[in-house]
Amino acid sequence: MSNNYSAPPPRDNRAGETGEYPEVPRPPQPHQAPPYPPQQFQPQPYPPQPPYAGQPQPYPEQRNNKNLVIVLAAVGAAVIVALVAVFVWVIPAFSKPQAQDNPLPAATSSDAASSEAAEESAAPAESAAPSADPGTDGMPAGAFPLPAGWEDLQGPANIPAAEDPLYNRFVTGESSFSYLSAWSSDDTFGITKDPSTGAPMQQIAKGTEERDGDGISTAFSFFAEAEEGKYGKEPEKVQAAIKDIEAKLKAIPAAELPQHLVGHKCASNFEASTPEIREFRRAAAVVVGFTCTNAGGDAIRAVNLFTVTPWGTPQMMGVSGHESYWAANPEALEKIGNSYRANRWKLDG
Repeated sequence: MSNNYSAPPPRDNRAGETGEYPEVPRPPQPHQAPPYPPQQFQPQPYPPQPPYAGQPQPYPEQRNNKNLVIVLAAVGAAVIVALVAVFVWVIPAFSKPQAQDNPLPAATSSDAASSEAAEESAAPAESAAPSADPGTDGMPAGAFPLPAGWEDLQGPANIPAAEDPLYNRFVTGESSFSYLSAWSSDDTFGITKDPSTGAPMQQIAKGTEERDGDGISTAFSFFAEAEEGKYGKEPEKVQAAIKDIEAKLKAIPAAELPQHLVGHKCASNFEASTPEIREFRRAAAVVVGFTCTNAGGDAIRAVNLFTVTPWGTPQMMGVSGHESYWAANPEALEKIGNSYRANRWKLDG
C-alpha cells in the first residue's frame, strides 16, 4: 500500500447549496481545543500517483539505479576474485614442478593402447620434425618420430610377446621395460643414481609380495630415468654418451661396483660381468650382469642396463631375484632383461 495521499477532488458547489448548511459553532469540550474555522483545503505537492504514472518520478528511479550499480559492482568484484584465485592457486598447482625430495616415478606400469602404438607402429619417415598427418602408422599429429639411425636395431629375439599375458611393462614417453604381471608389490629398491653425474634418478618398481629375510621381494623389476633430453637427439651425441657410461663403469673397481648397481643385498660371493654395450630394439644400453649371496645364504642373480634414449634421456633399468625363483620361472629373467626398447615416436620434442 502506498504512503502518499493525493488531495481529494474539490466538491462541486452547486448554486444554492452553500447557504443550506451553515456552520454551527459548538462549545469547547474540556481539554479540547476550540474548533478552527473552516479553511479552504489546498492540494499538497505530493508526486502524482497512477493513473498519472507517465509524469517523471525521479526519486524511485534514482534509488533503483543506485541499487543496480551496487549489484553490478558486487558481481564484478566476485568475478575478479574468482579470476585471481584461478591464476594464483589453480594454474600454479598444475604447472609447479615436483619437489626433488619426493620425485614422482618417471615410468608407469601400463599396457595402454597408445603406448603399444608408440612402440610397435610402422616406422615414420626419418625426420626430427613433427608429423603433420598421423597417417596410417598410428603416430598422432605433432608427435616426433624416432631420430634417424635407430630403426634398424632389432635387439635380442627372446623377448616377451606383445600379447603374452604373463608380462606387463613400465612405459615412458620414450621407452619401455617389462616385468611379470603377477608382481603386484609397488616398492623401490636401492638408491638409483645417474652413473655420469651421481644424481638420484626417479624410480618405479614391481615385485613379488613374498619377501626374503632382508624385506625385499624375492624377485623384482625396476625402471628409472632423469633429466629428460639431457644429451639432445643427435645420434652421434647419444652414442657418445652411452660409450662414456660404459667407460666409467669399467673404471669402477670390482669391490665398489655393487654400490652402483640395483638388486638384492649381496653379503658375499659377488661376481659381475664386464660392462658392455649391447643392442636392443631401436636402442643400445650398457649391460652388467651379476650374482651374489645374501645374508640368508640365498643365491641372487640379476642384470642392470644403463642407457641414453634416442631422445637424449638417461635411463637405468634391471631385474633381480633369488635363484630359486628363476628356477621356478624359466626364461623370465632372460626375457625381462632383453625387453628394453625405444618407442617409435614421442609426443613432445
